[in-house]
Amino acid sequence: MADSSWDNGGHGVPVKPGLPLWGKIALGCGVAFLVVLVTCVGGIAYVANKAKKDPEGFKNKVVGFALEKVRPDWDDFRSVVEQLRTPEGSRALYAANPDLARTWATEAAFLEAAEGWRKDLAPTPDLSADLMDHQGLHINHNFGGKVTVGWNPRGGRAVYVTFEHARKTGDKAPRRVVELEVR
Repeated sequence: MADSSWDNGGHGVPVKPGLPLWGKIALGCGVAFLVVLVTCVGGIAYVANKAKKDPEGFKNKVVGFALEKVRPDWDDFRSVVEQLRTPEGSRALYAANPDLARTWATEAAFLEAAEGWRKDLAPTPDLSADLMDHQGLHINHNFGGKVTVGWNPRGGRAVYVTFEHARKTGDKAPRRVVELEVR
């Protein structure tokens, strides 16, 4: 006999086929996680294998990459030290960098200080792994954009130069020096 009520108590309601939305989201996140995991593990395994096969070659490649990244900073540092070696260069350095007036109020005061350093400034060598490892080179890129390059040679005075910003690719203009310290 047929029920005379329109309400069948929820029996016979058709179910939608397929996964519910939460299932689709969970499945997508799981697949994305697996792809990232496999990629990371594969990349780490590749680098570890390369380092294991030729450790010296791998080290040289990493050091070479690092040297090329800091070469513009070192070249700018060398040019500042070279300017400090002569009275004319020191005068030009002070004139081109007005922030040096915070430490030396007048050009005469700067030139007098530079004259005292001149005889103790060690010649700046070419950039090398040995310079980075054993000869006191320090390069610090600050979040504010400033770059500090310091060199503390075995024989001679330590020189620390802070540039206004990092060297941009293709930029050939001299960077402004905001701080100079010779110890």
